[in-house]
Amino acid sequence: MKTVMVVDDDQSILMVMEELLNDIGYSAVTVSNGYEAFDAIKERKPDLILLDLKMTPIDGWQVLEHLRKDGVSDIPVMLFTAKYILEEEIVPYKDDIILVLQKPVTLDELKNVLQEYFNGNILPEVKEISGNRHCDSIRGIGCAVRFI
Repeated sequence: MKTVMVVDDDQSILMVMEELLNDIGYSAVTVSNGYEAFDAIKERKPDLILLDLKMTPIDGWQVLEHLRKDGVSDIPVMLFTAKYILEEEIVPYKDDIILVLQKPVTLDELKNVLQEYFNGNILPEVKEISGNRHCDSIRGIGCAVRFI
């Protein structure tokens, strides 16, 4: 069973994500801040990290920097955020992020994105930026952005 770690400071999101991930066949590890994530990664290296950006005391960008410095940047990271991300914000991290999954996400979107990723299938590329969502719903995947 694949392990997915969710890093988010919103307890309600952590509870929902844990239930959703378990329901679709993944082992969920939930942590409420970046510091907890560092400890949890050492304890149980996940197969994938879903990382929020707007957190305290350190944000998602700082978590990515720390993962780089600690030499654990081999763990795939999907940003899981409601934050509108500017292109210039993401450029320095494009090698560290495999995908941006825009909140809110439906169960089907989450299931499809994770299946596509873990099956090694090519994820959809952004067709356009529309509204508050970063992309269109492509092939039923929902709002997923692939970085190549």
